[in-house]
Amino acid sequence: MGAGGFWSLPGRAGRGKMGFMKRIVVWWALLQGLLSLAQAQGVAVSAALSLEHNQLLPDEKMYLKLTIENRSGQDLMLGATSDWITFTVQGEKNSMVPEVGTNHVYIEGETTVPPGLTASRDFNLTPYFDFRQPGHYTVKATVKFPQWPQGLAVTPVSFSIVNGIRLANQPPGPVGVTLLHGPGNQPPPTRNYILEKSDDLGSMKLYVRLTDASSGQTVRLVPLGLYFSYSEPDVKLDRFNDLHVLHQTDAKAFSYCVIDTLGQILERRTYQYTDKRPALQADGAGGVAVAGGTRVVSASDLPPPERQPPATPVNASFPGSRPGQDK
Repeated sequence: MGAGGFWSLPGRAGRGKMGFMKRIVVWWALLQGLLSLAQAQGVAVSAALSLEHNQLLPDEKMYLKLTIENRSGQDLMLGATSDWITFTVQGEKNSMVPEVGTNHVYIEGETTVPPGLTASRDFNLTPYFDFRQPGHYTVKATVKFPQWPQGLAVTPVSFSIVNGIRLANQPPGPVGVTLLHGPGNQPPPTRNYILEKSDDLGSMKLYVRLTDASSGQTVRLVPLGLYFSYSEPDVKLDRFNDLHVLHQTDAKAFSYCVIDTLGQILERRTYQYTDKRPALQADGAGGVAVAGGTRVVSASDLPPPERQPPATPVNASFPGSRPGQDK
């Protein structure tokens, strides 16, 4: 770049040899560049992708967020056409990751972003792209607007797929799936529960991988949260073949989850270590419960904890007074 401006132009000797038509071509190219720069600044729309976790296990749900900032001075319509956003995923050595199926549910939905505001939307690309092999991947996207049909390239984001570490204390399997309406006279499908852990930048996490017993394919990967790896999880099956997992999350806290054969979390509770460590206990009727410790009500509980009604203020000047008597 020359000291006199943004573009480096030929010196006096070079200008003397440059023909008139060549000068016209050079100045026309510069003019087109200035117009493109002005248009880009006039649109003033930016879009970026972000990931909640940059390291995933195979088949783990991807928490991908698209954020669009509108500084254009006009409304931006998103989702007006089926191809308003297109994703591509690149693997090792910039190889293209193939898509899985053609049902792109992630492109549905319309919204309008007013001037000066920012909008975001979450996506899960795991069901739509085959990035189940360990390695490094990059997600790219292009967003189209009705008033800007050429599209806007979104700032890409990268992530890694790593294999989980299978834990030794696996529940027995395979187990039959409880179906309300079975497929004719055919026997119900069977599943395997597999406990896995992964180290995500120093934070150990615990998962339950639900696989088809006949094919070995993953039906669902269920994250159970942080995992205190110095303590083995307590695992039991009940009479419905639901999996009960009690694992330690820190020095004093334990997480208790019940997962069914469809990969749904039926219950989730938090327990605190007291004079006795919490443990799973089976009863004679095929049920499983937590014995020991103290339950701590948490916002992450399933089913959600019932909201307590707010306490009615009492006039402190009259000890023992009841609500409504301090008028």
